[in-house]
Amino acid sequence: MRSTIDSRLQLAAIVLAEELHYGRAAQKLHIAVSTLSKQIALLEEKLGMILFVRNSKVVELTDAGRAYVEEARASLLHAERAVNVARAANDGQEHILTAGHTPYTDPTLKLMLLSIHLPLYPNIRVQLHSDFAFDLVHGLLTAELDVALIAWPPEGAALTLVEIAQAPLYVALPEWHPASGLEQVMVSDLANDQWILFNKRIHPLLYDAILERARVYGITPKEIHHIVTAEEAVRLVLEHAGIAFMSKAVAISNQQAGVVMKPLGEEQLLIKTYLALRANESSRMVNEFARAFLRKCTPPSEPDSQMKLPIPD
Repeated sequence: MRSTIDSRLQLAAIVLAEELHYGRAAQKLHIAVSTLSKQIALLEEKLGMILFVRNSKVVELTDAGRAYVEEARASLLHAERAVNVARAANDGQEHILTAGHTPYTDPTLKLMLLSIHLPLYPNIRVQLHSDFAFDLVHGLLTAELDVALIAWPPEGAALTLVEIAQAPLYVALPEWHPASGLEQVMVSDLANDQWILFNKRIHPLLYDAILERARVYGITPKEIHHIVTAEEAVRLVLEHAGIAFMSKAVAISNQQAGVVMKPLGEEQLLIKTYLALRANESSRMVNEFARAFLRKCTPPSEPDSQMKLPIPD
């Protein structure tokens, strides 16, 4: 029987598969490139198969490597989740619920999370946690978070998702911009501008969708400025450095003289926000909380969305 694979070797393979570059992967792992090479070689020796093919320019996964990394990632996530669950139980935190959201979630939805009261859990306390979209998904899968509000969640994640809101993406324009008088702006109206985008790490899927929409129109932005805060975006617009894409909530809360906020009329860039929790969530408290939240934010005229959640008996 094969010996158990060291988790450090598994992590080395996962990071190298993500980066496909020994230098970047080693930097991310805080180890030397030579150490990473030895770890990968040792892992392949233990497994008796080649996971990576490396030449002078690129690193590629073999089919076996791709299959192994996928299972190794799931294994490490499960182990991390087990530790977090055990720690929560040991600390007596069974009545503390951690709810994640992005920094740009509609403030009304965040307040709604804090307003939930459960008769079965009268002493429940909700702790909010702000993070980027993909980090929220990781937090859910490792049990660092119980529920999260996520816009454009990645496909394939082991999550239960219920759509709770949708809104157009907005664009911040200088007041003299030709499109500032339009009711809705199209990406094609912005072909001659420099663009201001939130850093891709904040929301990779939305970032890629904006650029894909530009490609559909045959647009190559003159220049793209990357920012991490709404204040930066508005300041750059005021300084005539370009136009900025942002969520409705961010646009509304950052209106000021000299800047016009307009919704985009692009259906492909409609931002849909979901309530997310683990697909195999077994906690009655978490499920009851999720259902109570959905009752608050689902109009009576719409289907009973909360019934989609896996409420345990």
